[in-house]
Amino acid sequence: MLGSKKLLQFALVALACAAIFAAGSFIANHLYPHAAASAIDELAPRQLLDQLAFSKRAALLVDGRRRDIWTSARTVEEAIHQAGVELGPMDRSEPELSSELVDNMQIEIIRVTEQLVQEEVVTPYQIIRTPTRSLNRGQSREVRPGVNGKAVNTYRLLIENGQVQEKTLVESITLVEKQDKIVEEGIIDTITRDGQVLRYSKVLNVVATAYTADYNPEKGGPDDPWRGMTASGKRAVAGLTIAADPKVIPMHTRVYVEGTDAYGKKYSGIYEVMDTGSAIKGNKIDIFMSTYDETKKFGRRQMKVYILE
Repeated sequence: MLGSKKLLQFALVALACAAIFAAGSFIANHLYPHAAASAIDELAPRQLLDQLAFSKRAALLVDGRRRDIWTSARTVEEAIHQAGVELGPMDRSEPELSSELVDNMQIEIIRVTEQLVQEEVVTPYQIIRTPTRSLNRGQSREVRPGVNGKAVNTYRLLIENGQVQEKTLVESITLVEKQDKIVEEGIIDTITRDGQVLRYSKVLNVVATAYTADYNPEKGGPDDPWRGMTASGKRAVAGLTIAADPKVIPMHTRVYVEGTDAYGKKYSGIYEVMDTGSAIKGNKIDIFMSTYDETKKFGRRQMKVYILE
């Protein structure tokens, strides 16, 4: 009987030792995966059991991977250190490194870096318009051309886990100064012709031709197939009637036409848009004249048209 008791005690001691060694192996593999085996062997059995009793489970999220660990650390920073994870000078964690470690805590390590980048930036020039009485209303003149500005900007990027979180301007070096374009715009809205002061709203540079109801030997009949009857329903009058594109100069608009024919004969005067024509599109006018000879002499001329108010 006594021999049986001693045998039982011996068996219990053997089981306890086996448990202690198993605990030591567990701690070596999970709590201190990077510690030397000799350091684990030197721990007293009670110390090993104390470490095992007070260990906590935690999940480490680092570099795109998840690691489940057991640790006896008291803080997040200690747990990261025990897991053998090295932190860069700007790296941080969530929760913070100084936070108390609790069981089943998830710890995310955020890799933080800074990077300097350069970008070329173009600043478009603006158009500055200034009034001038040296030009008629509707006319303009470029005084100074515009030049786009160009600069090289240096930015500091704050990068967390590969994603840019902040972009801060550090330096800007101007390569080309921006130069705004300056344009003068005419504000003269009256002209004096033959003692008359005429108010106008717009000036057009046009191509002028001529037509007539007179006999055209080239056609073998009237130059105007409508024999002077206009699109307005009124008969054309030489020196008063012109045809125009109604999209440019509406019907019944009064205009002052300024110009001469190839021989210097003036055709300046006040006309009314009373007609249209299939060939009269855009900035073109057709002046009604008395004879076919006049239209031939007139030909095709550059003239100025003032849209009267």
